[in-house]
Amino acid sequence: MQNKAKMNLRKQQLQKINHFLQCKNANTLLKQLYQQLFTDPDYLRAETIGITLSMDGEVPTQKVIDFALSNGKKVVVPRTLPHRQMEFVLFDDSTQLAITKFGTREPIGGSVVSKSAIDILVVPGLAFSRNHYRVGFGGGYYDRFLTDFHGLSISIATPPQFFDEPVWPIESFDIKIDKIIH
Repeated sequence: MQNKAKMNLRKQQLQKINHFLQCKNANTLLKQLYQQLFTDPDYLRAETIGITLSMDGEVPTQKVIDFALSNGKKVVVPRTLPHRQMEFVLFDDSTQLAITKFGTREPIGGSVVSKSAIDILVVPGLAFSRNHYRVGFGGGYYDRFLTDFHGLSISIATPPQFFDEPVWPIESFDIKIDKIIH
């Protein structure tokens, strides 16, 4: 059962993020955040980038995907599996996508890339704290995946997503993000 405080926070954060993305200076701020990612030494060294395909109301990931592909990096995107697991599939111009019951876009078929081959995983979320905790969308998919992930986890946090201290309960299964760009 989802924690009620996290459920309420998720609802508030979705509204705040959506409002932020509608602001006239949102694109400028997003470009600055992307530029921080694109010049990060760990990102520059990475050969394979795992990243979600964003939906409306989420921090857009297409610019990150396009930049990575144009710079010769492999991009892998998630596909959900039973028992709240996921795997990552190689993404390129020929990747076919389908809409899931959650409204997300996922690859159909394609080449699965092993977890150990992913250098950087760009982890989505609704809220991030200075001490690297996050609140995701409530399925626990990324926390499960990160449990034995040995690459670098990195997140991009817009101003309404970043908190000095967590305003939500930290639970035993919450996995910290290695690096937060904010």
